[in-house]
Amino acid sequence: MKVLVATKETQGRRKNDFCHAEEGEPVVFASECDGERVDGPCGCRRSFVGMMSRKATTTVKVVEAPEGGCYDDFVGMYLIAQKAWLDRMPELKESFVAEANDLLRIAKDLPAGLILEKRGNNIVSRGRAA
Repeated sequence: MKVLVATKETQGRRKNDFCHAEEGEPVVFASECDGERVDGPCGCRRSFVGMMSRKATTTVKVVEAPEGGCYDDFVGMYLIAQKAWLDRMPELKESFVAEANDLLRIAKDLPAGLILEKRGNNIVSRGRAA
């Protein structure tokens, strides 16, 4: 199973790159501001968020899940990361499971080591790190 993790690799290819998440930390989709442009000052439309640190990054890397990592573990971690939301609105659980599945689907057929970025609603390749 492949997952997306925060990376500093290829940072700087865009002037507005940033990686505040922990290197190698699995990521979730970021919340987005209404009306924000992809390259707007907030950065929400071009970033992912570290699952546990809750810090943003504009670059992620496709990696093989750690030994023994499985679907249930990933979805469980994803739901733990969304605990604050789920405590207030448990009805969101289904949509968070769907988001976890979307992230796994994105990574599934891509080669390990590929660096990706989010540009609005699109996830695009930056290729491999130099």
